[in-house]
Amino acid sequence: MRKRRAPGPEQVWAECRERLRHLRLRGDVEAYADGELTGARRAMVAGHIARCWACSGSLQLLQLVKASLRRTPGRAPVSLASVRLRRYAGRIADAGPTGPGGPAR
Repeated sequence: MRKRRAPGPEQVWAECRERLRHLRLRGDVEAYADGELTGARRAMVAGHIARCWACSGSLQLLQLVKASLRRTPGRAPVSLASVRLRRYAGRIADAGPTGPGGPAR
C-alpha cells in the first residue's frame, strides 16, 4: 500500500485561501440572487459562481426557495403558540368528556 504524503504549505495555503473566499462571498451570493449587486462586483460574483460548484449550488437553492415563496404569497408562517393551542385542543377532543364537568384538569 502506498503512503499518502502530507500536503505541502502551498497546497494548505491555497485551500485556506479558497475557504476564506467562500466565507467572504457567502453574503454576495445572496445579494446576487436578490439582484442587489451592480457593476464590477456583480461581474466578479457571477464569474465565481460560474466556476464554483458550491456557490452555484447555493445560488440554485436560494432561487428555488424564492420561487417557492412566490408561489404561496398569502401563506404566513405558523406561530408556535397556535401550534401548541391546536395540539392541546386535539388532545382534549381525543380524550372526550370524562364526567359531568367536561375534561379533567
